[in-house]
Amino acid sequence: MKKQAILSIAVSAVVLLAGSAGSYAIHRSYSANAGEGALLADVAGGTELASTRVTSGSAADVSAGGTDSDNVTDDKAITDSSGQGGEDDGLTLKEIISTVGEKVVMIETADGSIGSGFLYNDRGDILTNAHVVAGYEDVTITMSDSDQMSGTVIGIGEETDVAVVRVPDLEGVEPLELKLSAEAEVGDEVLALGSPLGLQNTVTTGIVSGVDRTFDIAPYYYEGLYQISAPIAPGNSGGPLVDRRTGQVLGINSAVTDEGGIGFSIPVISIVDSAKGWSDSPMDVLPAPDYGYDEYGLPTDEYGDEYSDDYGYDDVPAEATELEYASEDVLYAFYDAVALQDYRTAYDLLGAEWQAKQSYENFAGGYKDTLGVYLDYCIGVENGDGTVSVYVTISADERAEDGSTTTELYDLVYQVGLEEGDASDVLKIISGKSE
Repeated sequence: MKKQAILSIAVSAVVLLAGSAGSYAIHRSYSANAGEGALLADVAGGTELASTRVTSGSAADVSAGGTDSDNVTDDKAITDSSGQGGEDDGLTLKEIISTVGEKVVMIETADGSIGSGFLYNDRGDILTNAHVVAGYEDVTITMSDSDQMSGTVIGIGEETDVAVVRVPDLEGVEPLELKLSAEAEVGDEVLALGSPLGLQNTVTTGIVSGVDRTFDIAPYYYEGLYQISAPIAPGNSGGPLVDRRTGQVLGINSAVTDEGGIGFSIPVISIVDSAKGWSDSPMDVLPAPDYGYDEYGLPTDEYGDEYSDDYGYDDVPAEATELEYASEDVLYAFYDAVALQDYRTAYDLLGAEWQAKQSYENFAGGYKDTLGVYLDYCIGVENGDGTVSVYVTISADERAEDGSTTTELYDLVYQVGLEEGDASDVLKIISGKSE
C-alpha cells in the first residue's frame, strides 16, 4: 500500500497533486441490521455531527438562455437539461451515486501510478488531469465493475492540468452530463468520486467552500478553482466533482491541502473547449511537461526541485508508516464492532478521557436509531507527535422520528494514539470531530 507524499505551495495552503499513488488494496465496508445510534460518540457535552440527509429537493435554477453554444460539443453529453437524472427527477442519493459511478474510471500508468477520470462524450473520451497521465501515451482503464480496457492519451495540457484519454471500447456509451450554464457557488452541495489510494468507487460528500482560488504547481497554473470540503486523497485526481442534487459534473478534482483536508477542483466550464478540441483533432505528438532543469542542465524530478527540496515534496509514492496502518485498523475495528452491535468492544477502543466524559450506557444507547453502518473511506496521516489523524467517511441507515428510514453521510476525523501514562502500547481513539 502506497501513499502520495505531501506538496507544499507558497499561497498559504500546502497543496498535494492528488493523482499519482500506488494502490491501496483493502477496501472494507461493514453493515448490520438493527444497530443503534449516532456515529460519533458525544464528547464534552455533545459533538454535533455534520450529516447529509437523503431527501428530494428542487432543481438549481438554470440561467436564462441555457448553454453557450460555443461551449457545446456535437457529442452526446453536454447540456443542463437532458435526462441524466438526479434528485430533482426523483432519484435518491444512492441512485445518483450509482448512476454517476458507472461512468467514473480508474486510470493506471505503466509505473503503477493511479488516478481517476470520467466519460464526458459518446466517443469514448475520458476527462482527467494532465499530471495523471503525463509522460505516457497508453494507459489502463478500469471501470466500476472492474472491467479493464486500453486507453490512449489524445490530448494534454502543457500549463493547464487537463487531459483527454480515448477508450475505443466506450464509444457509444452515454457520458456524464456537464454543467456549463453557470459556475458553482459557495454552499452548493457536492460529491467527489474517484479512486483515492486505489480504493475504486469511493464517494465523499461536502460543499463548495470557496471559489476563484489560484496557485502554481509547476508546470501547471491553476486559476478559478473551486475549494471543496469533500475529502479527497491521492488517486482522486481527475475524478468528477458532481452536483449532489442533479448528478451533473461541476469540475475535475485536482489537489488537496496537506493540513485540513481542503480539496480543489478545476471548473469543467473552463476546460471543456480544450477537451473538445482534442476530441475533434487528437494530438499527433504529445508534449512533454516542462518541469525545468537543475544547475547542471539535467531534468529535475517530475514536479521540479523547487517542490521536492524547498517544500518537501517528492512524487515517488511513499510507504505508509506502521503507525498509520495500525491507527486505521483501530477505526476499522471500532466500526466493525458498532455494525455487529458489540458496543462494549467499541467503547473499549475509546481513550480514558473520552470514556470519562461519557458512560458506556450513554454510548450504547446512542445507537438506538441506526439500522446499518458502512465504513466507506479510511485513511490515516501521521502528525509527527506520536498521534495519527484518521479521516473516515461513514454512511448509515437511520430511523427517523416518523418511522421512515433515511441515509446519513458523515465525514469525520479522529485522533488516534497512545494515552499519556499508558504503558500497554495499545492505541486508542483519543478524540473525534465532524468535518
